[in-house]
Amino acid sequence: MPRPISASLRELLQRQESGEAVLFFVTLDHPDLAEPVRVVCDGVDYVWQGETWIGFPFDIELLSDGEGPPRAQLTIQNVDRSIGDTVRDLTGQISLRMEIVAASEFDQTVAPRVAIGTPPVEYSASNLRLANVSVDALQVTGDIVSYDYSQDTYPARRATQDRYPALFR
Repeated sequence: MPRPISASLRELLQRQESGEAVLFFVTLDHPDLAEPVRVVCDGVDYVWQGETWIGFPFDIELLSDGEGPPRAQLTIQNVDRSIGDTVRDLTGQISLRMEIVAASEFDQTVAPRVAIGTPPVEYSASNLRLANVSVDALQVTGDIVSYDYSQDTYPARRATQDRYPALFR
């Protein structure tokens, strides 16, 4: 199922020349983290939704829309090794949320960038997790995956003698 974006942003992005850009806002969360990590793919910090998002360049893909579960990939430069060390030390699932907002919705004359009004989210994907994380001296790479409901058994609970003894009298 395609994920629509607004007609005005689509028109700006499809022009031969356009000053419009999109910003990827990514939230990473884990029970071992004191607070979620919020980054925006830009060289400048942003204030949005009452939170400060750290400007940090990274490579990210949009989720696939194929027959299988949605997938994408995230690559972060392991600049000072603290990112890689932090991710390596986390056990369990790292949750991820991705949102895309047009850069024109922020005041580009100040740092950190501040939202002008209430910017509409052009694309949002939540309930994701970071899996298959690999860390080396240069970069941290991970697959962005969603929960695969096709792997759940149906029904989720089986009528066994231990669970429902009255059925087996």
